[in-house]
Amino acid sequence: MLSHNELKELYDFDLRASQRSFYEFHQSLRYYHGDQIDPVNLQTILERRQSPVIENIFKLIINKIIGYKAQSIAEIKVTGRQENDQPTALLINDILKVFSEDINYNKEIIKRDKSLIFGMGVCELWCEKDAEGDFFLSLKSIEPLSFLIDAYSEDLNALDARRFHKKLNMSFDEAKRVLKTTPYIKNQRNFDQRCILIESWIKEGENFARYIWQDEVLLSYEKKPFKNGMHPFIVSKFNIDEKGVWYGLFRDIKPLQDYINYSENKMMNMIGTLKAFFEEDSVFEVEQFIKDASLDNAVVKVRSGALRDNKLKFVEHHNDIATISAKANEKRNLAKMISGLNDEALGIANNRMSNDAISQRREAGLMGLQEYLNACDAMDRLIFKKAIDYISLYFTKKQVFQISDERVGQRYFSINENENNRIKVGKFDLSYKSQIKTQSNEEKLASWAEIIKSFSHDPNLMSQMMLLMLKDVQSTQAKDLLELITQKQNEAQNEGQSLENQLNLENMKLELEKKKAEILELKAKTKKYSSQGDLAHGVAINQSAQNSILLENPKTLEQKGNASMQKAGQDLR
Repeated sequence: MLSHNELKELYDFDLRASQRSFYEFHQSLRYYHGDQIDPVNLQTILERRQSPVIENIFKLIINKIIGYKAQSIAEIKVTGRQENDQPTALLINDILKVFSEDINYNKEIIKRDKSLIFGMGVCELWCEKDAEGDFFLSLKSIEPLSFLIDAYSEDLNALDARRFHKKLNMSFDEAKRVLKTTPYIKNQRNFDQRCILIESWIKEGENFARYIWQDEVLLSYEKKPFKNGMHPFIVSKFNIDEKGVWYGLFRDIKPLQDYINYSENKMMNMIGTLKAFFEEDSVFEVEQFIKDASLDNAVVKVRSGALRDNKLKFVEHHNDIATISAKANEKRNLAKMISGLNDEALGIANNRMSNDAISQRREAGLMGLQEYLNACDAMDRLIFKKAIDYISLYFTKKQVFQISDERVGQRYFSINENENNRIKVGKFDLSYKSQIKTQSNEEKLASWAEIIKSFSHDPNLMSQMMLLMLKDVQSTQAKDLLELITQKQNEAQNEGQSLENQLNLENMKLELEKKKAEILELKAKTKKYSSQGDLAHGVAINQSAQNSILLENPKTLEQKGNASMQKAGQDLR
């Protein structure tokens, strides 16, 4: 544990090492907000009774880059390295989705992106408890001017830093409640009392300890605030020079911005001025001539022959203005090149080209931002890696989450109910991949156009893909078209159902008639077979009676036999 004096010495040492970076960062903020003319030049311009002119190329470039980045906010997806790691990876992805869908997440990421392009982005990730005792992750972007890093740190992400300092300006009542002690008050007002606190994270052995202190006293000490022994900060620097000073895009743009502003103000002064040369004997009174000739609408009397003998000469600055204007345009183009953007990416191109050509040139114009985008991506990975570390350490009890799913809408999932949904992450179990979380409609349409071209041979699949595309594209026209297609499909489905119902009814009628016919046929056959049975029974009775008679009278049998023989011998032709 460090003493109060040791903490102050470390803080002052790191503060001195960061002074130049802070000055450059603060100056870049001034330029971004339009304060670009230094006091000496501003005084000169005002003495000329001229309005100062600035052309804020720096703000134009920064806004375009931040706007592009805001349209392409990325999120990290994890995948299991082995088959048995996949269930854990899917569960962690769902929890990370809850984290990235928080209302403050995008806002803090955009603040981080802006700070990073000015020189350094700092985020703080905490694992907090709600009123019900459930854990949740919260992300906050920290102002770089209130954050100090180890003076000996050389890594762009400060992974080699052994100490961090964060300066806090808190309400006295809030500080008293959080720290459970009474801090010193910075201001002596009777209302809105404030106190300045410094939160230092110092690596002691293998773990980071947390100190909260003021210039007067040490207020709090925690030996190991987090279970993993780490600090809550994620840092990314835009670039570091040979002296260890971190800086942003401003360092490269500032000289060009100053030249453009100087040129604009110089040209404004030259447009309304000229130089006059005259011989002393060509005017009556020198002072009066100078006073009268400097007016906009001047009628000045000179001596006879002064104009004829060319004793008066007026020199204008048109050639000089054209030269300065050309040089200023060169600096504008150079600023765009250094920033990595072209006119298409900046949205100021006015040449006539096809949509594909414009899209290709815009993509080419954004290639220069790759270094900045890589820095953002690396920082996102560190944020989500720390988040997964918190999840595996603190999310150990049964807990239910709600997320928005594109296919099923709102859905719920739980963790730690059984072994199948218990969070256990090993060091080498997961791999991290970044993907675009938000995308512009133009980029979505371009992607869908390429996909649809690849499957244009299948009309059935095309119709389904068109529906997916319209659902994906967020525009009023797409929504109206999707509603129209859905309405037509419902009408066709209703018509199909009506026709199917009619066919079913006819089939039922036919089936009923068939059954009736079969029943009638069975009845007829039954009647026929019954009649035949009765007839056979009658014949059998008659035959039995005749047989009885013949047995009783044999002579009758002989007579019948002779009669038959005689009949058989008759000629029947």
